[in-house]
Amino acid sequence: MFVRFRQAVERCNKFLGYLSGLGILVMGVILFYEVVCRYFFNAPTIWVQEVAIYLYMWTMLAGSSYALQNGKHVRIDLILERLSKKTQHFFEAVTSIIGVGFSAVVAWQGYLMLETTLKYSKVSATPLRVPLWIPQSALFLGFGLLTLQFLIIAVVRFQDVFSASEGGIAK
Repeated sequence: MFVRFRQAVERCNKFLGYLSGLGILVMGVILFYEVVCRYFFNAPTIWVQEVAIYLYMWTMLAGSSYALQNGKHVRIDLILERLSKKTQHFFEAVTSIIGVGFSAVVAWQGYLMLETTLKYSKVSATPLRVPLWIPQSALFLGFGLLTLQFLIIAVVRFQDVFSASEGGIAK
């Protein structure tokens, strides 16, 4: 069951990771468009900055679990590299449990914010009048998936620690 859960989360992470890459590309294109309109035609847009901010929020938050899954999050290897594999796995498991706690709290707060936004039908205070649940759902989704990915890493690393202590080979 854990294997299927892990595969589902990792597929979702990968999809959102690639979608985040596409979002960064779109963000670059629309910002380039803004520069051309502003400096060459003296006709700035009213929508590019807001859309770019929302794209940035989505790409960073939705892509974070994909980055974690691929070991691309910031970590301090200076000391960790000098420890045994078993100790490295233990520290990774412990820090992942802390990550689960932090990410779960932020995801829960994101959910509460999203719930309030939907209840009162909040929209942005700009000419675009974007329903705020769209950008705010990135916080809930991003940290929700980050919570699940930290949980997967914690389980795998604890398995590595215990398999190594029982004579197995740590990965």
